[in-house]
Amino acid sequence: MKIPSLHNYKSGHSIELLRSGESYFAACEKAIGEAEHYIHFQTYIVDADETGRRIVNALIKAARKGVRVYFLLDAFGGSSFTEDMIKTVEEAGIFFRKFSPAFITGGFHLSLRLHHKVLLIDGAVSIIGGMNVANRYHGTPEFKEWLDFAILIEGPESAHVLLILKKLWNKAFISRKERSRETVHNPHHFEENVRIKVLQNNWYRNKIEILKSYRSAIKHSHHRMIIFASYFLPGRNERKLLRNASRRGVDIKIVLSAESDAPVFKRATNFLYDFILRNNIKIYEYLPSNLHAKVAVSDGKWSTIGSYNMNHLSDYGSIEMNADILDARFGEQFENILLGIIEKDCRQVTSEEYIHRKTWFFQLSDWLSYQMIRLLMRIMFLLIIKRKKPV
Repeated sequence: MKIPSLHNYKSGHSIELLRSGESYFAACEKAIGEAEHYIHFQTYIVDADETGRRIVNALIKAARKGVRVYFLLDAFGGSSFTEDMIKTVEEAGIFFRKFSPAFITGGFHLSLRLHHKVLLIDGAVSIIGGMNVANRYHGTPEFKEWLDFAILIEGPESAHVLLILKKLWNKAFISRKERSRETVHNPHHFEENVRIKVLQNNWYRNKIEILKSYRSAIKHSHHRMIIFASYFLPGRNERKLLRNASRRGVDIKIVLSAESDAPVFKRATNFLYDFILRNNIKIYEYLPSNLHAKVAVSDGKWSTIGSYNMNHLSDYGSIEMNADILDARFGEQFENILLGIIEKDCRQVTSEEYIHRKTWFFQLSDWLSYQMIRLLMRIMFLLIIKRKKPV
């Protein structure tokens, strides 16, 4: 597989794949506990449940021992983060803010959202993924955790992550006391020497790096590609690239959720099944719980892990962060993990099955959902255009 812009990948990293459940939250708690100077924590959702309080308590403990903690939570996604919890974190000395609280009413929003899930420790360790902080991502004795992934990165690219997070935190109206001024000097390089590139989508700031990376990976794939997608509604250009890749012989597997927490979006995705199957692309549905993962592997060499969904909301309405990993050893291991999930926990949707269940009511419901989602995304896009400052 040919990867354009190879020079943008930094070498010298050590990485660890994290999966939703206890392993992910234990890794976050451990990293927070080992912080010595500062922590940046930016995420979409922190619920007031056992998992949310666990991570919040770890941040409070770090702040009380003198670590500067910057906690940025999306105002829409973080609506369940209670006033009592806000008061508790602020009294502990944590610098807390909600991102973009404007234009939110009655469970609806019209403004740019902070959708990435990032934890940065001392400019040396970054955890980038798709998990929010809530019981449904950890799992309980009663229900299995939602499937998702993250990557723990140690090495020089964490300096780039710090720059991204600082720009989001350091708004002009915050006090000098609250501003983040940390820098990374002489980052450590690791013998594993994994090449990493951290990308962001922030259309408001003319950043559509993750979308371009996905397009490039599909365009340059030669043999096989696996995509796990929680809210899958690719645009016309991405569908064309997938069709062309399949026609040149690339074995493409797309894994979606059998049941989604967003039923209308799931119906809209179902509308694309005909296109996907007609172009000899394989569809699998994940069965044990909701699939929330947003990852891909191409030719066992290139991988991406993060918060980006293949839809226009992630392209133009949300701030996203992904880590691209260019490493054959990791790529093969990750590919085997995904193939194991497909074999053990998924069912394949064949053309025969799809035709059998494609009643007129089924088709009409899917088409209406697809058109409604597209309309909402266009409205959101136009509103953000009008609010976007000139470059």
